[in-house]
Amino acid sequence: MASDVQKSPFVKELASSALWHTPPPHASQRLCTSLSSLLAPLAPILFTRFISAFWNTIIVNYTSIPALRLDKYLLLIRYYIRDSFTYLKSFDWYIGLVNAFVHIMKGDWKEVKGDLGPLSSGNGRVPDGIRYHVLDVWVDELERVAGDDGVGVAVAEWLMEPVRRLEDEGRTKVVRGRAREVLEDERVKGWLEAEESSESGDESGEEMSGGEGEGGDEEWNGFED
Repeated sequence: MASDVQKSPFVKELASSALWHTPPPHASQRLCTSLSSLLAPLAPILFTRFISAFWNTIIVNYTSIPALRLDKYLLLIRYYIRDSFTYLKSFDWYIGLVNAFVHIMKGDWKEVKGDLGPLSSGNGRVPDGIRYHVLDVWVDELERVAGDDGVGVAVAEWLMEPVRRLEDEGRTKVVRGRAREVLEDERVKGWLEAEESSESGDESGEEMSGGEGEGGDEEWNGFED
């Protein structure tokens, strides 16, 4: 069924013809919002197939987009990343769904043979322009969707895995450097280091509650309510 979705003109029309004829700027923004909001009501199995078809369509047609219309498509890409994260959050960042999404972004999702992912590290059919833009908005949109609650270390590790792969195996020095910049972002470090801080706090608590110290034999019972 995934291949049927990709072959359907429906996704291509959404990603190309609609934007092609939309005057800038506010009308384009409203249209991008409407198109990306199509993800919200989908069941997970349809979400993965639809998002795969979307990226394959964008990648295949990217080099034929006129320069004067490119900004519209870059805005659409940003909104699709944002609403993809929103969709994952609506399922409490269920790791199986996050895993499938990450594999789609890397272009190695097992459900589709010859899948094209925007964060593919070695596929020459993926234009670097798409990689640059996805990397540019990846952390901003994740922070926007996750909010103050963050995403948890396990989810952050998964979502940064394709970026790490690009840093190590990217086809060009520019791509590898841009991926490195993403991983060095203080927000990313904060998400990934949250577990270390938590474990450090737990160990500190255990030290305070166990054993006899120079301050006496009083037992640590936690804070009073």
